[in-house]
Amino acid sequence: MTDVFYRAPALRYPTIARGEGVFLWDTDGRQYLDGASGALVANLGHGRREIAQAMAEQAERIAFAHTMRFTSAAQEELAQRIAALLPFGLRHTYPVSGGSEAIETAIKLARQYFLEVGEPQRFRVLARWASYHGNSLGALSASGHIMRRRPYAPLLSPAFAHFSPPDPGCPGVAEDGECDCTRALRAAVERAGPASVAAILIEPVGGSANSGLVPHAGYMEAVRRIATECGALLIADEVMTGFGRTGRVLGMEHFGVAPDLVTAAKGLSGGYAPLGAVIANDRVYEAVRAGSGRFAHGFTYGGHPVACAAGAKALEILARERLVVRAAEMGALLRAGLEELGARQESVVEVRGLGLMQALVLPTDARPGARAARLSDFAFDEGLIVYAGSGGPDGVLGDHVLVAPPLIVAPAEIDALLERLERSLTRLD
Repeated sequence: MTDVFYRAPALRYPTIARGEGVFLWDTDGRQYLDGASGALVANLGHGRREIAQAMAEQAERIAFAHTMRFTSAAQEELAQRIAALLPFGLRHTYPVSGGSEAIETAIKLARQYFLEVGEPQRFRVLARWASYHGNSLGALSASGHIMRRRPYAPLLSPAFAHFSPPDPGCPGVAEDGECDCTRALRAAVERAGPASVAAILIEPVGGSANSGLVPHAGYMEAVRRIATECGALLIADEVMTGFGRTGRVLGMEHFGVAPDLVTAAKGLSGGYAPLGAVIANDRVYEAVRAGSGRFAHGFTYGGHPVACAAGAKALEILARERLVVRAAEMGALLRAGLEELGARQESVVEVRGLGLMQALVLPTDARPGARAARLSDFAFDEGLIVYAGSGGPDGVLGDHVLVAPPLIVAPAEIDALLERLERSLTRLD
């Protein structure tokens, strides 16, 4: 009998023992190839001793100091490394403990920005159906993942509105820069009232609610244009895509579109410590600094020195080992292998994604998510971890899995991943 309240109390879980590179082992000695980097978190792979050492050294000096009173060398270094890596003039880092906290922070920062600039009527946030931004109530209110929203619907805020995601079959924007996909956003802005919209929140590449969905040409540019025209901020949710996952430091770089705020987590520390961040441009930062001078928000563990030390060391490794470039190179190998595999397997409808954030789209099941869950379970039996997702353009129907190994994955390990995945798909068929 356990005293742990597990995610699924009726299930029995193997006990993790250790990890090295792209592999994990449980206490029974069974090996697993981590084809999902946990939940697209372990970007640097497992067993990085220098990160553990940096955390230990920081904990020996000071493990906690409240950011109401102190900064720390670790927090300053983390922010400097982020500013050096990020494009678009994004350089003002507000550290938190994870992705949901980052989304909550970005939403509140957008609201405060408009209070500072004298537009208090702006409070609404628009996001897409078939999106997922986190499990806290604000982040879940923003999310368009129907299955995750449904149990908590009475608690969700009406300040959030949703619009349809880009249609994978859309031929792209016309000469006027518009298409049905972008017109869906314009309609949502009009329904909300343009003067009430504080922010448009968007994932560069679909995550667990629409795995690997890459917007068509011109879409993201149109989203930026619409945000600017209605006076809203653009928030890019880079919790999954950020810090190399797609073969660029940020997913938004693929589209050349600058957001006003970026949320990050997961790959920011590579999973070695709970760490997230909101990174703001000068426009937002200066409005707060020159206005009230204080962001009316905070979490106890935001800027935690040990977590920041882990993040700073993780970003040092990311740059030193050129892992963003490696993600693009290994992502091309993985994509080619998945397409070859998909051509042989009836259960693969489509392969999509960027870099080492690839996805298999599966035939729609009568029960949304059931087919993806079965494939994930079969893969686990084969010693492979993939990330099951559900939901499509309607926010309900659609099954898919993300295949996203650590950025350090080698060609031979991609081959092993594909072999185990093919056996899993054969069982599914």
